[in-house]
Amino acid sequence: MKKDPYQLASEIKHGDVASFEVFFRAEFPNLVYFINGYLHDESGAKDIAQESLLKFWEKRETIDPDRNIRALVYTIARNKTINELKSRSLFSNAVEINEMKADIMALGDDSFEAEIDALNLKELIERTMANLPNTVRESFMMSRAQGMTNKEIAKAKNMSLTGIEYHIKISLNIFREKLKEYLVVWGWIVFLLYYY
Repeated sequence: MKKDPYQLASEIKHGDVASFEVFFRAEFPNLVYFINGYLHDESGAKDIAQESLLKFWEKRETIDPDRNIRALVYTIARNKTINELKSRSLFSNAVEINEMKADIMALGDDSFEAEIDALNLKELIERTMANLPNTVRESFMMSRAQGMTNKEIAKAKNMSLTGIEYHIKISLNIFREKLKEYLVVWGWIVFLLYYY
């Protein structure tokens, strides 16, 4: 997808068909691959991927642009895949039923929810980082991504130490505000690990 995910989500939420088509074309092959990994039926996977994306379109008014829209589509696809596996197990032999049960358990595992949350968090961090003022973002990246001390950053940017400390403080306050719901659940460790 070439568009900013927040902008794309907002446009889809407001019924922009062209934006939905961009999202559909970008995500359809990924969804088919994901679903087929559990269903082992490419034709069935394509059907579920298409149904999932259409269900997403039907629910577009409930989209929160601050959340990862891919996560929403994958959740819909997961639920539809579980239902399809349950339906198919009624007409399968014992070996196939055991395989389907394993796939259903894997799809229902808590780690799937964690992966969805991680998608949301990563996208929110990237969007927040992109929206920082340029000089603040530079200072923050030099501190977190490059591991430079505030003194080293001040020297490299030919700024005062107080100015760099102010930049870092601003960026941390912005991240704290934007990530407050994740900070309760995931803690700062996730955020700090992401940038070290």
